[in-house]
Amino acid sequence: MFDWECLRHWLKGIHRNEEHREGMPAYDSLMMLKAILLGQWHSLSDPELERCLRTRLDFMLFTGFGLDGKVPDETTLCRFRNQLFKQGRAEKIFSHINRQLSKQRLQIEKAKGAIIDATIIESAARPERMLVEHVRLIVKKTQKKIAIKW
Repeated sequence: MFDWECLRHWLKGIHRNEEHREGMPAYDSLMMLKAILLGQWHSLSDPELERCLRTRLDFMLFTGFGLDGKVPDETTLCRFRNQLFKQGRAEKIFSHINRQLSKQRLQIEKAKGAIIDATIIESAARPERMLVEHVRLIVKKTQKKIAIKW
């Protein structure tokens, strides 16, 4: 449906150690791009994106991160995004992604929520009243995040 591999040529050489093979091996640049896109689409900060890459199965499946336990930290994600813009690659890549989506009559809208699979159980350590208050607080925070627009 969507040809991600065609973006690799725009990402080639974005990591300093690609040519010299010095230091730790770089994360796959296409996986990093997909992570950056998810962060943008879901309006996530870098720490939130890192957490989602470690905990959300949909993020893991889309990017390929987390399945083997290796996930870039927030600083690595920030540096990668900054390099995309600093090297003038971001606009070309995003334009190409939008063209591909338009050809298929698709468009991306910012995510307004996430599916959460949870069962609330009463515990002796946490009375039901406190648990209900905690859930209400989480819902309020989630609603505030949804109301904030980029």
